[in-house]
Amino acid sequence: MRFFEFLRALASELTTGRNEDPSVVPRRDRAFRAPRAKDELGRAGEELAAARFKKEGWKILERNLSLPSCEIDIVARDGGNLVFVEVKTRRRRGYTDPYEEVPEVRRNRMRRAAGEYLRWRGLDRETPLRFDIAMIVWPEGEAPLFEHIKDAF
Repeated sequence: MRFFEFLRALASELTTGRNEDPSVVPRRDRAFRAPRAKDELGRAGEELAAARFKKEGWKILERNLSLPSCEIDIVARDGGNLVFVEVKTRRRRGYTDPYEEVPEVRRNRMRRAAGEYLRWRGLDRETPLRFDIAMIVWPEGEAPLFEHIKDAF
């Protein structure tokens, strides 16, 4: 399957003339599974975060981008920075610090995914990057609480 994705990306690059690296191909084909309540809550949290970032003047480049190393919730431009955002949405208060909600393994995967994204889009390795965390606590029937940690790791 990966071979066909590579060929598709290579054909796309040849026809569009873009400088994308065909060796880094986002995963598009996912097995269908029925949505769970937590999936819908997460999707709603990502929508809220993206809308908030747009309102702040960010340009949203990608949403739920599935790269070989991991899925990135939001890839955006904030001024000159390319920002990779991990969105965490919870129903109840009382969770740990948002930084602790993103374990070290996940942070390392996001760093690798950032390199893959740069190669895939043909961007310079010197592009300023930032990794943010958006934490949303959205109790049932209440307004969501939004916390944004810039340059979290």
